This record gives sequence, structure tokens and C-alpha cells, in this order.
Amino acid sequence: MGIAHRLEEVAVARGGLLHACSAFNSIYFDYDSRLRRYMREPDPDCFATVSIGGRLPVLPTGAFVRLTRGSRELWGEVAAVLGAAADVDEDGWTGAARSGAPAEADQDRQRVVIDTDVFGPLSASESIERGRWLRPGGGLENGQLLGPVPSSWGDISARDQIGSFAAYLAGPARALLDLGPLPRWLTSDSTGVSDADVARSIRTAVECLAQIMATAPGLRTWDLYARPAAEAASFSASATFQEVRRAVCRPAPGDRARYSALWPLLDTLVREGEHYDGLTGIAGAALAIDANLALADVTTSRQLPDGVDLRVDDLWQHAGIWRAQRLPVDDVLRELDPLTPAGIGFVESRDSRVGDPAPPAPSAGSSEAEHGASRVTVVHIDDELIVLSVAVSKADLTGGRLRLTHAVLDLLPPGDLILQLHHDGSPHTDDGAEQHVRRHQDAVQVVSWPIAVPPGLHLTVAAARAGRRLVATSLRLANPVDVAGFGTVSWEFDEALFCLGTRLDTPQRIQQSWQPWAPSVARRSWRPAVAALEHLIVEALKRDGDRGLADSRQLDGCRLTAALFGPDVRSAALLWTIIHTCEDMAVLGLLTQSPGLSCGPDVFTWWPSTPEAKEARAAAEWRDGGSGPPLSRRWIRPQRRRLPPEQRPSLKAQLDYARWRVEVEGVDADTELPPGTTFVHGHLKGSGPGKPWHRHVPQDLEGNSGNG
Repeated sequence: MGIAHRLEEVAVARGGLLHACSAFNSIYFDYDSRLRRYMREPDPDCFATVSIGGRLPVLPTGAFVRLTRGSRELWGEVAAVLGAAADVDEDGWTGAARSGAPAEADQDRQRVVIDTDVFGPLSASESIERGRWLRPGGGLENGQLLGPVPSSWGDISARDQIGSFAAYLAGPARALLDLGPLPRWLTSDSTGVSDADVARSIRTAVECLAQIMATAPGLRTWDLYARPAAEAASFSASATFQEVRRAVCRPAPGDRARYSALWPLLDTLVREGEHYDGLTGIAGAALAIDANLALADVTTSRQLPDGVDLRVDDLWQHAGIWRAQRLPVDDVLRELDPLTPAGIGFVESRDSRVGDPAPPAPSAGSSEAEHGASRVTVVHIDDELIVLSVAVSKADLTGGRLRLTHAVLDLLPPGDLILQLHHDGSPHTDDGAEQHVRRHQDAVQVVSWPIAVPPGLHLTVAAARAGRRLVATSLRLANPVDVAGFGTVSWEFDEALFCLGTRLDTPQRIQQSWQPWAPSVARRSWRPAVAALEHLIVEALKRDGDRGLADSRQLDGCRLTAALFGPDVRSAALLWTIIHTCEDMAVLGLLTQSPGLSCGPDVFTWWPSTPEAKEARAAAEWRDGGSGPPLSRRWIRPQRRRLPPEQRPSLKAQLDYARWRVEVEGVDADTELPPGTTFVHGHLKGSGPGKPWHRHVPQDLEGNSGNG
């Protein structure tokens, strides 16, 4: 049975809802879908303890819990975790400030859904105990723990369900891992493996399972949750969803944006039905996921009421907060994927103009556009990061401005900002010099532009939404353009703005020096890769990286994030965005990746395009990132290998093979190992450890070994 098919059966057996962390438990601890229970008995001393009337600890999805009342206890597993802010109306209406808001005072009010049936049928005494917990005031509200929870697990956000689950298993629940193969994957002597190594392995496995769930034909996924496709389709055709659609897809009075939280809305609609049980237990969480999937279908198929823009704005609070407003929308929202939560509501609550309808086009008599206004395009935006493409007009170059639009500036903290401008390869500027710039209307001003910058210069600009640093870089052309009357232009530029600013014509169309790439390695991770960061990452490495062989530059993910956005921005979400992007760049050969020292984070290296650097890079790759004895140059390609009749492939081999097929062939790939075979990842034969398998995805897939 393939992993995808097995997860489909598990989702059905577990009440129609399966989180990626619970999927890991289901495979690791051998959940039997027919018996509806785990076949391996975990040690309850490793469970997270919740006492009646006590404060809730961080309980990530997938954590095993003991509900204790004196000497009595009840076991369960966390099946879902949702935000549960108190200031939300019964019809789902919530103020803009709640959508995308961070945790307050180091606490998050959460709804933790507990599945008490995963360890088999309850005994008579356990059934009585569950009844005590479920009665009014008994501790479980409709099968859910409700209350304030610490907003972090050490350095990991409690909202990062995969990260906090990995920290739980690598820390207080590490003894549970002895029931499965993970200690043997890491080393023959698991006692010497750090918590960080264990957590990293668990995170990778869970992310891989999330990708498999997303490709399973019998499942539909929303965020990290999976639902049986047939059940999700049934809800889309129900009368309940039509009520949800009518409530959510309408702006507030005065055509202002309306924010609708799904959990209280669904609870009200279900309460008004004939058979009211409230949104109880797993069934309630499953209903909320169905509502999100159905609204996503309405949004992507554009089956919305005329003149209405609908988009999800917050995935955390109350299973999702959706935003509806009248068209037109402003520049930020126009460019934003409607299924990418950006937390616009939290920004609107600060009297900002984000989300206001787009202003009317300027009149012909005073149109700056006629004379070449800077052009700003939103390339990427989420609740942590903004990436823009800006073509700078001559007027803004002369006036010392960088135009970002009102909407983008309103997403950043108030007050002055720091601009770190890198003009690629220019000898006339101190690369990476920090400039203190002031806001003025829709731009920052007092910008010191390098000498000889052409009108229309293209910049990639990024900012962490929690920080005050704008990092910007220009892009060099593959072939410089000679313009009569101006000279040679070596950087990418907007031809129309160049001609308007110089009153000259460019003799040829610009050949782009780079081609966009689609993120692949971590595209379904907690924080997916962002291709638009490629050039900013390269320039940060060139500017701030530690010098290595042949003038290469290297930094680990933590230091690279600080180099880009400043040391004051401490966000696990942003860090993983940078790491996953660098991993993709390593797969494409834009960087190299090597293990950090003393079990530290991986190190990413940029190499200049010189013969010496190419030779040094090749030598470093053969030597496993530049450390250890040389390896033989014999290349062992990724391959399937036949097993003896009495052997079966390990769970790790199945997961590695599934991830490899997805990365090579896409989400529609067949991820099941053929019967009687196992998977051997790509490596270099010889002494020393092989390189990570995903770095060799572009190689020949036929499974024959050959020379390097």
C-alpha cells in the first residue's frame, strides 16, 4: 500500500481530518485504520499534561496529552489547533485589528481539539472520565481545550505547528521516538544526537508527508490539514455552505471591508439547524476546513458577487478570517494571491490606507504618468515579508526618492526607515551603505542614488514587516546596452521610463540577465521559498558573507536573515523562508549548501564566476562541502534497488522516494515504491557521508551508476 493511499484511509478513520503532524504519528506509531488505534504503545510519562483548571501549555498538533483530574486521567492526541480570540461576534464579524494580529502579552488564546479515540475503544472508567470532562465546566468545551497558551516554545512560535511539534518530540517526548526507526536513521548511537538534529529530521519528515497529502487523489488540503475529497465536495453543495457564502461574500456597510471569522459563523449556523451539537471535537474542525476549501474554490473560480473582492486574510484565528470589500482594491491587494494570508486587517486597524479602494486615475493635465512616474509592482507579500519590483523614474532619481506606494508603506512600522541599497557592480557607491530615509506620502526620501544611475532602473526591494530595514538591489544585464548619447547601461531598466527620462531611444530590446524560477524543494513547507529573494540573498552573501576559498562568501541561515533584514528582526517564520529559498537555490546550482559546524545550521555559499572559483567549488563539492577526506569521484545516482524476498523497505526509504519523485516530476508523480524495492538516494561513493539526496534531483533518474 502506498503512503498516499494509507494516509487517505487514516484520514477517514480518524473522523475525516488529518494534520501533517498527525500523519507523522500515524505512520511512525503504526496507526491501524481498521482498528482505529495506534498499535505501538507510547509511554504516557512523555505525554503533555493538562490538569483540570490549570493553565494550558503549548500543545502542538500531534502532541499526545494526558487530561488529569486528581488520580484519574484520560489520554488523547491533539488533532487541530486554532486561534480563539474572544472579541468576535456570533455571526463571525470581527474587527479588522483581529485579522493577522500577533499574540498579545506573550499569550495566544487557542482552541485545542483533542481526539480521545486514537488509543482504541475507551474502557468503562475512561468513558465516565470523558463524560466528566465534557460536561459544562468540566474542562473540555465541545471536546476542545480553550484558553490562553504561551506564544512560543523556546525560540519557536507556538503557531508554527510543525516546528513546535518537532520541538516537542525532540525534547520532553524524545523517548517516544524509541518506538520507531528515527534514532537508527540519525546514528547507531542516538544518545549523541542533539535535539536540533532530531527536530530537523522530524520537521523534514512532516513537510514531506504534507506534500504527499497534497498530491493524494482522495484528499484535499488546506494549510496543513487534509480532508477526504468526497466529504469536502459534499459540504460545497450543502445549504450550510450557501449560508456561509452569503455571510462572507459581502462588504460591510459603506462598502468598507468586512472581516468574517469562520468558527463562530459556522457555530451559529449549525446551532440554528435541526440537530445542534455545536462545533464539537474533530467534526467541528473538519467543518471549518471544508468551509475554507469551498470559499477558496469560489474565489479561484471567480464565482463571486459582482464587484466584490474576497480573500483569506488570517489562517490562524478561528480556523480562518476572510476579507470582503468592493472593487477596485489598492495596489497591494491587486497583486496579492487571494489565498495568501497577509494580515491586512491588523494594518488597517492602525488608521492606515491599506485596503482602501484604488484612487482614480490622474487627469491628463497633471498626470505624472505621462512624464514617467516610478512603477511599483508587488512581487510577493505574506504576513512576514514584502518583495517589490520598482522601476525608478528620472523625477524620483533627481528628487532623491524611492516610491513604494501608500499601501506598502502602511504595512511597515511607523517612523523613519533604513535603506540598504546595493547597485550591482557599480564602482561609484559604497556597496551596502545604510541610509536613513524619511517617509513622505507614498515614498521614502533623502535617498542618495549612485552616480550614473539610468532612468527606469529596476530594483528588487524587500522588507520584513516587523522591521525598519528596506534592502534593495539592482540587477546586471547579461549583455550591456549601448545607447547613443548616454553611454553603456549595465543594469536592467524599464525602456519606456528610460526613453522618457533621457529623450533617447534604446537600440535594442533588453535581454534579461535572469529567468524566474518556480520554488520546488519547500513549496508546501510552513514557510515556502520565495524566488524573488534570489538576488537579494546573493548580494547579501557578497556583501556580508565570510570570505572562503577563491573569494567565495558564506553564511548560515540565521546570519543571512540578519544580514538582509537586520539583527533586530527575530522571526522563525522569516528565517525559514530564507532557508527554504536558499535550499532551492542550492538545488539549482546558484549556491552550495554544506553542514554547519558542531551541529549548527547549514551554511550557504556563493561563488564568483572565475576559473579559480569554479575549480575550488568543484573540489569543495567532492569533499562534502570542503571538510573531511576526499571522496572517490564515482557517482551513485538516485535509484531503486531490489530487496531480498524477506525484507521490506524502511519508512525512511519510502519517504525519501516519495519526496524525490514529487521534486522531480511534480505533485502528480507516483510516489509509491514498487513492491520488493527500496530507494537509495544520490551520493558519491567513497569514505565520508554522502550529500543530501535532494541536491541531486536534476541528475539522471534511470538508476545506473556512472562517473562524476
